[in-house]
Amino acid sequence: MEYCREESWYVIRVRSKSERLVQLGLQKKHFEVLNPTYQALSIRKDRRKVLSKPIFKGYMFFRALLDSESHLEVLKTPGVVEILRNSKGPAPVPDEQVENVRILERYVGDCFYGANLMVGDSVIVNDGPLRALRGVIDRMDRKKLYIHVDAIPGSVMIEVEPHQVKLEKDTVHTLVASS
Repeated sequence: MEYCREESWYVIRVRSKSERLVQLGLQKKHFEVLNPTYQALSIRKDRRKVLSKPIFKGYMFFRALLDSESHLEVLKTPGVVEILRNSKGPAPVPDEQVENVRILERYVGDCFYGANLMVGDSVIVNDGPLRALRGVIDRMDRKKLYIHVDAIPGSVMIEVEPHQVKLEKDTVHTLVASS
């Protein structure tokens, strides 16, 4: 088994929901740890809560000058399953890729999380003062949906957050742009 001769970043696979346990365990052993997370809104019937969730479920990064002793110390940490490796041994991650992960961590919380919604989908507002209002998604940006609502005598555009709507089943409208 070959080890890198300089301090490098490595990826470890961890047991499900054990990221915090592994992070604390490795920090106690004086390893630098990167557990990239994002903030997600959790909506329950009785409350809303902002949770910190891992970007890469089941994986974390650590930095070390890895040799057989430190390799074993990492593997003995509760919650660690394995260090990702190639045919030669533990595979170091280039610093540039770790920097990309750090950039991703700063912005992933701002990303739009309504991936199952598309322009043209019929939706029903299921939260807030506009509850039960029906409309069609006209456009989307990173944090908001813009919903076209037919109203008499004309039409209205409303702005809502993705968690405030649900897809109306089996109904898709085509929006026609006026020329």
